[in-house]
Formats: sequence, structure tokens, C-alpha cells
Amino acid sequence: MAQQRKWSVFVAIVAVFSALCAAITAIVSVPSPTGYTHIGDTVIYLAALLFGSQVGAAVGLIGPVIADIIVGYPRWYVTLVAHGLQGYIAGFAKGKSFRTKVMLMITAGLVMSFTYFVVNVYVKGLIPALTSLIRDIGGQTLVSVVLSALLVRPLENNSVIRKVSQMI
Repeated sequence: MAQQRKWSVFVAIVAVFSALCAAITAIVSVPSPTGYTHIGDTVIYLAALLFGSQVGAAVGLIGPVIADIIVGYPRWYVTLVAHGLQGYIAGFAKGKSFRTKVMLMITAGLVMSFTYFVVNVYVKGLIPALTSLIRDIGGQTLVSVVLSALLVRPLENNSVIRKVSQMI
């Protein structure tokens, strides 16, 4: 029974954060030469930091792919790898120091950005890929890291978040 409750809470948290990620990604976005730049990574980071790597990876797999489908981005399969890894890596920071959280979010964002870069070089060419890489790192990763860094402490101190985190 306890395992079933744990699974139910996991599914509910992933569903809520994935929906929020998809909505923010699709709505708050800026076109780039090889796709679009957005702040939906903030939700991936928060899910990962609050609930760990499994939740972070699941949200990274589901939320951005739904956004890609909504906006018509054709390389959703790259999104699976890039944002899934991003959420998984950032999740290792759960319960760690603030500095570690920031370092792992940056690392996760760089992995995500360079995953897209490799594919974009092949699909669009070096110059558009470099342009998108700069925008992904500066406009997407760093902005999302800053937003997440501002939000994570108050959310970690929230009694509901703490209780749910213990249930997963």
C-alpha cells in the first residue's frame, strides 16, 4: 500500500510539473534560428531540486515534448534526450547546498544546450547552431537558473512541498 501511494504521488507531481513546464515553455518563448528559446527549464530545475532526479528526468521528458508538439517543433526526439538529461542531472542537487544546486543546474543546462548544438550543426549548419547555442546558454539556461535559484528556497521551506518530497 505504501508503494502504491508513493507511485501515485510521483505520478501526480510529474503530471503537475510537466503541465506547468509545457505551458510556460509554449507561451513564454522567443524564436531562434533552430527552434525557440524559453524559460520552461525553470520548472524542470524546480521539479528536480525539490523532488530529485527521477521526477526531474520525468518532467524533462514529458513537459518540453508536449510544448514541442504544441508549437510544432519537429525535433521533439532531441528534446527527450536533452531535457531528460537536464532534469536528471539537476536532481542530484536535491537536499544539497545552494552552491551545489546552482552548479548542477548550470551543468545540466550546458548538457541540454550542447545536445541541441550537436544536432543543430548536423541539421542547420555551424553558424545557426552557434547562434542558438549562445542563446540557449545565455537566454535559456542562465535565466532559468537565476529564476530557479530565487524560487527554490521558499519552495523548499513550504510545508506541503516538504511533506510531498518525503512521500516520493
